[in-house]
Amino acid sequence: LFMKSVDFVKMGFKNLWRRKLRTILTVVGVVIGTFSIIIMMSLGIAMSEGYKKQLAEWGSLTKIEVNQYNYNYNEDTGYGVTEKHNLDDTLVGTILAMPHVRAVTPILNVQANLKSGKYQSYITIVGIDPDTIQYFDFPEIAQGVALSNDNPSAILFGSDACYFYNPKQNGSWRGNSESPVDLMTDKIKITFDNTWDDKKIPKYNKLQVAGVLAKSNGEFSYNAYGTIEQVKKWYKEQQKNDKHSSTSADKKDSFSYNSIWISVDDIKYVQDVQDQIKAMGYGTYSLADNLNSMQETSNMLQLILGGIGAVSLLVSAIGIANTMVMSIYERTKEIGVMKVLGCLVTDIRKLFLFEASIIGFLGGVFGIGLSYLASFLLNKYAPELGSALGMSTGSEISVIPVWLALVALAFAVLIGIISGFYPAKRATKISALEAMRSAE
Repeated sequence: LFMKSVDFVKMGFKNLWRRKLRTILTVVGVVIGTFSIIIMMSLGIAMSEGYKKQLAEWGSLTKIEVNQYNYNYNEDTGYGVTEKHNLDDTLVGTILAMPHVRAVTPILNVQANLKSGKYQSYITIVGIDPDTIQYFDFPEIAQGVALSNDNPSAILFGSDACYFYNPKQNGSWRGNSESPVDLMTDKIKITFDNTWDDKKIPKYNKLQVAGVLAKSNGEFSYNAYGTIEQVKKWYKEQQKNDKHSSTSADKKDSFSYNSIWISVDDIKYVQDVQDQIKAMGYGTYSLADNLNSMQETSNMLQLILGGIGAVSLLVSAIGIANTMVMSIYERTKEIGVMKVLGCLVTDIRKLFLFEASIIGFLGGVFGIGLSYLASFLLNKYAPELGSALGMSTGSEISVIPVWLALVALAFAVLIGIISGFYPAKRATKISALEAMRSAE
């Protein structure tokens, strides 16, 4: 005699409802276990997401910076050796040809002095290829236009790139609500002659301003940007004027960019590209380096918290097994009748496994619902917990991705099935005659 699927469902729910108090208590155990494992892991996931958000505020996670200096540790002597390499256009071309590299730009810094009426300021102008700006997560343009090779002499300012002050007055305007100079409308002059001498007055030229970037918390707020070709000319001019600079004094050093910026098409390839460049002897840095160490910490925390939650779910598994074993003793006659009627042993086993899986499923569903509610309350009323965990302001305390909810539900059902396996097997071994006699 074969049992239809609809018979499994009807009989399973009927048997569970007959002992509804015991069933409810067992389901509550699974709810607590599922809730514990989801909430515990959600804290670790939130920490990982918070780290990414915090680093993203500092710059792009797919950006690599190649430096002139590479520090190597000597295991024999115990001392580090710093090697200096010139960064040139040949290296830029080599890096651009690497797999997963979508953009490369040389970076050259030059110092400049600004003057507007009685006010002065100092800025660092960063030379960059305007065609690559879109790949390095620059803030939006708040005023004016973007940097362009069509107007190479124009400068793009960060929101906090310069502070104008009156040299004839003590202090500066720092802390005031408004700058005394409007970059877009006031007349501003610029010089790259940083040598100050009573007998020599620096030569100023008219400054062209392309625009001003929107305010951000990253590095882009504190520099001005110019086209790399124009900054090269300004750099040569500065080196010619600044006869006391270390670079001009050292005639043996050939020209080198300060650094090279690289944009990788996916964060998962950042380490591979870095390894290739390091193998060439150059030093590299990326925010992904920081992210890796942060994620190791959050992964370990997830493992610990998830383990604590898993213990609760395993305890609930004992409750399921106990419920099913007790059910066997109470349903001995029912099992005997099913066998006498010719019901297959496999069907009896399936019935008990189905009932156990239903307990796990219901507990998992309610546990997920309770977890989302607790996650919402945590994110709304416990922001100080995020600060304690080292996450940036505004980060969520608990994050429950869909995959975590689905995995927790599947785990709860699996726990139910495993817990019901022994009782189901035991039910199949009950003799039909003994069952009928014990029922008399």
